[in-house]
Amino acid sequence: RGLCGGLLLTLVEAQIRISFPDSLRTAFRESHGIVYGTTATFGEPYYGERVAGQLLYGESAGKAHCNEDDYSLPQPTGMENRTGKKLANIVLVRRGLCTFVTKALVAESMGAQAVIVVDKESSGLTSRDIQHIVMEDDGWGSKVKIPCMLISSADGQKLIDAAKQGLVIVELAWDIPRGEVVVADFWMSSASTEELEFLKRFKPAAEMLKFHLQFMPHYHIFSLPAGHYQSDLCVDPASRHCSPDPDGPGPITGADVVREDVRQLCIWNVTARTMELEGEGATYSQEFWEYVTRLLDKCPVKTYFGSGSFGEECSFNLMSSLGIPVDQVRSCVEERAFDFLENERRNVAWSQQALRLNGWRYSGPLDPETVLKAVCAGFSTRPKECGELLDEYSVRGIDLNAAVLTFGFVVWAFGTLACFLALIFWAVKRHTIKSVRLAVREEVMLEVQSQMAEYEPLQDGAQPGRQGRSPAIF
Repeated sequence: RGLCGGLLLTLVEAQIRISFPDSLRTAFRESHGIVYGTTATFGEPYYGERVAGQLLYGESAGKAHCNEDDYSLPQPTGMENRTGKKLANIVLVRRGLCTFVTKALVAESMGAQAVIVVDKESSGLTSRDIQHIVMEDDGWGSKVKIPCMLISSADGQKLIDAAKQGLVIVELAWDIPRGEVVVADFWMSSASTEELEFLKRFKPAAEMLKFHLQFMPHYHIFSLPAGHYQSDLCVDPASRHCSPDPDGPGPITGADVVREDVRQLCIWNVTARTMELEGEGATYSQEFWEYVTRLLDKCPVKTYFGSGSFGEECSFNLMSSLGIPVDQVRSCVEERAFDFLENERRNVAWSQQALRLNGWRYSGPLDPETVLKAVCAGFSTRPKECGELLDEYSVRGIDLNAAVLTFGFVVWAFGTLACFLALIFWAVKRHTIKSVRLAVREEVMLEVQSQMAEYEPLQDGAQPGRQGRSPAIF
C-alpha cells in the first residue's frame, strides 16, 4: 500500500510473471520471479485473466520506438499455451521522444497484443517508484485496444537482454483485491459531461448488480490559499470549498458546481438503502442513478434558460419529477453541507476523475464494458449478474469506446476544422489577389494600346496631320 494525495489505497500492480527461462526467473529471485509495473489509463487490460505470451524486442534505430520504420520485430515462434491458444505477442519498447499512446499504437499496428514500456536508460526509478507513475492518455488513447504497462529501466533491461538471446515466456496479470461486495469509489464533477455520460452508460450494470456493488460517489473539491477568495469558484469566504469553472465565460460558476455536488451527496445519503449479502452490507440508491443520468439533459451547463439551466431551481424540479423527497434533501443540504464538503476536500484522489475498486486504483478507459470486467474481477464469488452482463456485451459486439466523443477528440476536430478553413481562406485570398492584379494589368495594357493607337508618328520635316496613321509598334 502507498499514500497518494493523502488517500490510503492499493496501487495498480501490473504483474509480469516469468515462466521461461529459469535463468531469467532467478534474476528476479527477491520478487519470486515477478516484475511489477504500473498500468496505463488507456488500452484494455485483461482484468481477472492471465495472459501467456512471448516477449519480442526490436532494437530502435534512434527514434525510441515511435514509428514503424524505427524497428522491426523478430518472428514469433507460434507456440501454444496449455489451453491450446497461441502465445500472445508482448512487445518491449523504450520510453522517450513520444507519448505512451503513440508507442502503443505503433506496436499494435505491428502485431502486438500487449506492450511493456521500459523506462529510460538514464532513469533511476525503482520498481516501487514506477508504481506511483500515471501513464496518461494523450487524447488518442481510445484507439488503443491492447493493454500497456510501464516497468523500471533496471527490470526492463533484464527482459530486453533475455529476449535478444532467445525465447522468453511470461504471464501478464492485473489482480484486484477481492470481496463478496465490490466497493467502487468514483471521483467526478457534477458538471462533467464525460463523467455523467459514463454513469449513464454504466447505469444498466449498476441496476443489475445492485447490492453486490457498493458504489460511492465523490467530488473534486479543493481549497485556495488564504487571501485568494474567488466568489465564482468557492462557496465560502475562507476559500475552503471550491470547484473548477465548468464553462469558462459562461453563466455557470465553480461555486454552482460545489452546491450541485452537495445536492448529489444528499440525494445519495437520503435515498440509499442497505441489504445484507453474505454477511456484508451493500448500499444502493436507484434515485441517485436516475437523477445523475438525467441531470445534464434536463439542466444543461452550456445554455442559460433560467429554471431550465444548471442550478438549484432546475435541480429541485428534476428531483420532484423523479419522486425524490425534496424536503429531506433541502434539510440535508442545510445541516450537512459543511461536513460533506470537508470530507470531500480531505478525501482526494490521484486525479479529478478517478475510480478505485476495493481500495485498488483502476487504470484503463472509462467505458462500461472495461470497468465492468474490472468490477467483476473483484468478487470473491462472482455473481451470476456479471456473467449475464458480460455475455450481453459479447453478443452485441459494441465498440463502446467509439460511442463517446472525448474532450481531446472535440478539441482536435475543431482544431482541424479551423486549420482547414484557414487554408481555404488563404487560397481564396491568394486567388482573388492574383485575379485582381491580372485584371488591372490587362486594363492598363488596353489603355496604353488605345493611347498609342492614336499617336501619329512624325517623319523628318513632315507636318502633323499630313500623313496617314500608322499602327503603334511595341
